[in-house]
Amino acid sequence: MNVHALTYPALQRRLISTRRSRALFLPRTTQHVRSRDVLVELLRAAVALAALATWCASLLLVGG
Repeated sequence: MNVHALTYPALQRRLISTRRSRALFLPRTTQHVRSRDVLVELLRAAVALAALATWCASLLLVGG
C-alpha cells in the first residue's frame, strides 16, 4: 500500500485534529451571527410565508 494513502480512520483523526487546532488558535472558527445575515434570513422567511399564503389562497379559490 502506498505510504501516502489514507485509510478512513486516519482521515477521521486528521480531520478531528485540524478542527481542534483551528478552534483553539483561530477566533474566526466561532460562529458569529452578523446583523446582515439576520436580515437576509428574515427576508427569506418573509418570502416563504408570502409564497405559502399565495399557495393557500390559490387553493381556496380553486376549491371554492
